[in-house]
Amino acid sequence: MTERTAVDFVEEWQTGAFLLLASALVGFVAASALGRSFSTDLSIPGLVGGAALTFFALSYVLYGR
Repeated sequence: MTERTAVDFVEEWQTGAFLLLASALVGFVAASALGRSFSTDLSIPGLVGGAALTFFALSYVLYGR
């Protein structure tokens, strides 16, 4: 087994933090846009859907299949 260095650990942690923050930001923007444009009833699905789609898209781009 290969041992992981502290640099590898920090890099992996930063990538995970980026994924979570980007997903939350895009989800918030989607919720705001849907809530203002259509109805406040769409803000929660926009938040969840936007965050989930962003997380999946970024994970695919960063890690592949």
